[in-house]
Amino acid sequence: MTSFLVESILLVALIGTIAGLLVFRRELRELKSNQATYANSLDETGVALMTVGNAIREINMQGLTTLQNLIVEIERARTMLDELEKAAGLAPTEPMRSGARAGR
Repeated sequence: MTSFLVESILLVALIGTIAGLLVFRRELRELKSNQATYANSLDETGVALMTVGNAIREINMQGLTTLQNLIVEIERARTMLDELEKAAGLAPTEPMRSGARAGR
């Protein structure tokens, strides 16, 4: 009778262990699947960040080019304004610190 009781307890423990291992195995499979999804998400994020970085560099280059072109055009406009003032017989005015023309 004692042997039957011990064997029954061991059988219940074995069934419980098997059930726990099956749950553990299923969770490991889910973890592996989630890890693959996470790795793909990280790869996509890396590509997106590189694209954003390239876009920012392109915007900076375009902004620099625009600024340089604007400086050239401002200088041309100042030169033309001075020539027009000379042609009109007026003394050229000195630009103020902000770059605006004085007396205007």
